[in-house]
Amino acid sequence: MENINRFNIKRTFQIIYRQLIMSIKPWTIGIAAAGGFLLGVFVLQVIASGGYFNLGLFTSLGFVILFVGGYIFTSNIFNELQSPVKSQYYLTLPARTEEKLIAGWLMSSVFFAIVSLVLIFLISFIISGVLNLLFEGSLQLFNPLSERAMTITGVYLVTQTIFLLGSVYFRKFNFLKTLLSVFVVYIILFIWIMIMVFAIIKPQDMVFIGPADIELSLASPETISTIMSVLFWYVIGPFFLIVSYLRLKERQV
Repeated sequence: MENINRFNIKRTFQIIYRQLIMSIKPWTIGIAAAGGFLLGVFVLQVIASGGYFNLGLFTSLGFVILFVGGYIFTSNIFNELQSPVKSQYYLTLPARTEEKLIAGWLMSSVFFAIVSLVLIFLISFIISGVLNLLFEGSLQLFNPLSERAMTITGVYLVTQTIFLLGSVYFRKFNFLKTLLSVFVVYIILFIWIMIMVFAIIKPQDMVFIGPADIELSLASPETISTIMSVLFWYVIGPFFLIVSYLRLKERQV
């Protein structure tokens, strides 16, 4: 009998394969719809402009589709939990909670991002081919390995963990409920930060004078920027993954 008391990478990939088989149809439809939309819009744009391909606009719209599509896909990655019959079967699968979570996270983050980047590249290649064929223009390709592309993809990998938690936590309308929750939390944090700013920081910069008469400004923009950057890149993702794990484990009991 298979031992599930230890984490098993093979079992994790078996869950990924199972998830892929179950999601292949909606995923294919979504990819075809998004790719067809991008291709159709920008082929028409190239023809209408007499041979000008706006690669910057194309890339930006491609990333918008990546984020929106990725968030929706992530919100439904644990859709089996929404059905009493399916949830009972899923929760009793012979696999550990972390294996299920890692499988769902990899599918909706790394795998989805790779597929999206490859799709954007291929569409830019086709559009450039049309441009070259009809107007003898230069080849303009989206570079998925550029610094900008990697940074934006990193932002997606961090923020999609919020929707992963929504997929585990909510039972219906996961995507919309997660969006609403993010909005409410944002408003609460904004109000709290404003109250703290007006309560602590006076019109003049507030400073503390240390033993060596060294001034330490509490309102340093550089300090605030560094703290926010560290929180975003190193805290948000692990935090939501841990909470998602605890919630999934709670539902599994």
